Amino acid sequence: MLIKFDDGTPINLEQMLLAKEKRVENQKQAMLCYKHPIISLSLVIPGAIKNSSGARYLFDEAIKALQHCFLQNDITIINEDHYHYITGSEAIIAVKCSAKTLKKYCMDIENNHPLGRLWDIDVIDIVTQQSLSRSQFDNQPRQCLVCHEAAKVCGRAKRHSINEIFIAIEKKIEKFQQI
Repeated sequence: MLIKFDDGTPINLEQMLLAKEKRVENQKQAMLCYKHPIISLSLVIPGAIKNSSGARYLFDEAIKALQHCFLQNDITIINEDHYHYITGSEAIIAVKCSAKTLKKYCMDIENNHPLGRLWDIDVIDIVTQQSLSRSQFDNQPRQCLVCHEAAKVCGRAKRHSINEIFIAIEKKIEKFQQI
């Protein structure tokens, strides 16, 4: 299967910021409607093209991993919405589960699934209406896709080219497909 990340439309910073505002709006609406913790899924895709065939593949695999987790742990999905924008694919999923337990499951997916590093799985607590952070669970910050230092440090320093990052992403996908 050919995975491509350059077969979409480039976006600009304004479009990305508007998409983040829309995501927060969708999250608030889901919490108001369903009164349970929510998962907000997005992808870790560098560069200006956020909605490509490769990104869609990663999104579909993330949904499969979450659904498998829900099934394995007897978690009931209350509502699941998928959004496919030019700025990327996202999901908002309300579930019957404590936010802390849900965050532990989601961190496990991010840390242990072969593609988990390419997913951003946020858990928002219905009580505080805040996203639970990895540090609240003594979990290490996420690693850089290329060198395994802290991702935020490499990102801020722009240590790696977009090409290097996509090579690392493609290697993860190839390895996963061989399983």
